[in-house]
Amino acid sequence: MKKSIHLFIASIVLLNVYTVILSGLCEGSEGNHDITILADESPPGWAEFDYAIDTIRVIQEGEGYTIEVDVENLGLCTANSAYGWASSTGRSCWGEWDFGYDFSHITDISFRVGDSSPEPGAKYRIELDGVHLGDAQVPANDSWYVVTVHNVSIDAGLHTLFLGTYQMDSRPDIYLDYIVVGEQRIEAERYDRTGGNDPDPDRQGFYVNPANLTIQFWDGEVQGNGALISEQKIGMNQTVADTGHDYPGNNFITYYVPSNTVYTVTTPWAASLGDHAIYVIIDPSNESAETNKMNNIASKYVTIPLGDTSSPDTIAFPGFEFLFAACAMALVLFFKKRTHS
Repeated sequence: MKKSIHLFIASIVLLNVYTVILSGLCEGSEGNHDITILADESPPGWAEFDYAIDTIRVIQEGEGYTIEVDVENLGLCTANSAYGWASSTGRSCWGEWDFGYDFSHITDISFRVGDSSPEPGAKYRIELDGVHLGDAQVPANDSWYVVTVHNVSIDAGLHTLFLGTYQMDSRPDIYLDYIVVGEQRIEAERYDRTGGNDPDPDRQGFYVNPANLTIQFWDGEVQGNGALISEQKIGMNQTVADTGHDYPGNNFITYYVPSNTVYTVTTPWAASLGDHAIYVIIDPSNESAETNKMNNIASKYVTIPLGDTSSPDTIAFPGFEFLFAACAMALVLFFKKRTHS
């Protein structure tokens, strides 16, 4: 009987210790916020990237012409860690996001994150305006999770959210999709500051993926007798860590289109009189893995001088022959890469 009582007491003690350990993983030392972690299978899924051409417009400006193209990001754009190593100060790879809030109330803060770090995965520290809200850890299994910090008090005004890996003994390999404060969504790749404490200064901070995709404008078919009008990078700019040691400095400017965003690309066009087929292609060298490559190509047929002003708002996708040629070009480039590698 006495042995049973001792076993019962011991089990209660072990249960309390286990509860404290779990609580320590999910609550901040300066706050007492419950944190939930839920697997998330909503689209876009893991590594699902998809840039698409939405609309082509040809606009007359004085005696010249401008081509405008709306490029939509239908898939992911993420802030990825630069594989920063742990340090004694505990902030091996982090970002900060500045945002305004219109009213004061108690709300939740969530973020969507995936992890490819060595097991058991990265430990994340969450702070609001320098106040530690809590820590969280998600499985390192190349899947998305939504981490939610509950019942956070936020006043009206400007705020800064800190989110980063913390006190790891191995390199963090993390992917941040978005952050939600109340009903306000912040795309993770639109961070305001980033950093870390890796001994390699090229790996101190986030980089953005996908980025630096190229768009080409053609007067005539790409695989035919078309003339290249221009080529440029797509999107707004962001400062990222030089993880590939590609530049003299420790960071550089990259170009990207945030998730759920349409970005307009423009180019001047010295058009001649007559009929023209304008072709636009994203990622002509097939450098980015996307779930759908067919929406990377579109065309528009115009007659110079322009007549009907509604004409610029129409779009025609290329016919079978052009799509076949584009796919053939992508296969050639793919096998070239395989041969060189």
